[in-house]
Amino acid sequence: MEKEDLKKYCELIVKAGVNLYEGQNLAIGCGIRNADFALMLADTAYECGAGYVDIIFNSNELTRSRVDHAKKAANINFMPNYPISRGFEQIANDWAFIRIDNLEEINVLKSLDANILSTITKNEQSALKAMSKAIASAKIAWCIVAAPGLNWAAKVFDSEPYSELENKLWDSLTKILRLDKPNPVKEWKNLGKKLVKRGNLLTDLKIDKLVFTGPDTDLEIGLTRNAVWRGGLVKAQNGREFIPNLPTEEVFTCPDFSRTNGKVKVTKPVKVLENLLTGIWFEFKDGKVVDFGTDDNREILEKYFEIDEGASYLGEVALVDINSEVYKSGLILNSILYDENAACHIALGRGIPMCFSNKDEIITPADMRLNKCNESVVHTDFMIGSEFINVKATDYDGLDHQIIKDGLFVI
Repeated sequence: MEKEDLKKYCELIVKAGVNLYEGQNLAIGCGIRNADFALMLADTAYECGAGYVDIIFNSNELTRSRVDHAKKAANINFMPNYPISRGFEQIANDWAFIRIDNLEEINVLKSLDANILSTITKNEQSALKAMSKAIASAKIAWCIVAAPGLNWAAKVFDSEPYSELENKLWDSLTKILRLDKPNPVKEWKNLGKKLVKRGNLLTDLKIDKLVFTGPDTDLEIGLTRNAVWRGGLVKAQNGREFIPNLPTEEVFTCPDFSRTNGKVKVTKPVKVLENLLTGIWFEFKDGKVVDFGTDDNREILEKYFEIDEGASYLGEVALVDINSEVYKSGLILNSILYDENAACHIALGRGIPMCFSNKDEIITPADMRLNKCNESVVHTDFMIGSEFINVKATDYDGLDHQIIKDGLFVI
């Protein structure tokens, strides 16, 4: 893995991911073990004219220490004010935001006290609600990415770490990220336009409900009459288009949180409260998860659902077919950022206001509920797609449309 290759990746993130403009400020959220990549990203941003770059480091090791030595409830519930103030500053002054998925500390929080960890998660998400809302409504430009690292590579290839493993991972990521193309920025902007077109086709169908069928899956998800499908390029409040995830292969919308029924099998591992769970399945009734299971650690999901009422309802449904470069890699990358782009998925938790035609009217939690958009402090994706999944849509005139057959888009 050469420095020039990483530099090309940084340019893709800055120029296509957040589409930074001259003089715009940038915040980078980063785990401490990805510090070198964050610094290279900051340097690239300054080269592209950034006004100011702020790197906000975090550490799962520090969180583990906090949980291990928790003595008083007050210590666990404490949240300082400065991250909240920083969020308001960034929103008010049109900062761009990049988050580097903390995959180098992928197992650090495994097996911690789930009660304490869910409390910390809830408090942090509640305190940072303004920033989460600005991101969900595309008020600011943002992009989530991942940086190659040895610990992540060892997890992907189920191996003990060794020097060449990181290069092996990077070889796979290079193709997924289209960094092997002559002009990756152009490639991603073209793919972004393709996904926008696909989303528009789905919006124009005026879908009333989607039905997913496949092994251990028979799930019906109802949409609202003002549902809009998004994907690829998204327009921020400042009018500039950005790509929220790199990579991205999905088109997505926000369902009516009260209209999900049936059973579904989750087809890939998912990290919940920092624990990687396998064999997940859900049963829904009138929108709510009423039964569920995993291969082990079922209590982790129990704690997730206790975070708030909205954690048990859907906030997103997304369609991805098996032409996805992530799917074609054949890898389980143990990162929602990547694995959600290998398969159709649903998200439990916060809904996405920008997926409504009247998005500018959806401001308060009451507005969200009125528009059947789920309200929660959490949002976690669960992959449900595979080469055996079929998706059929019924429009508001009662006509059926095959959307995905045997894992492939047919519209």
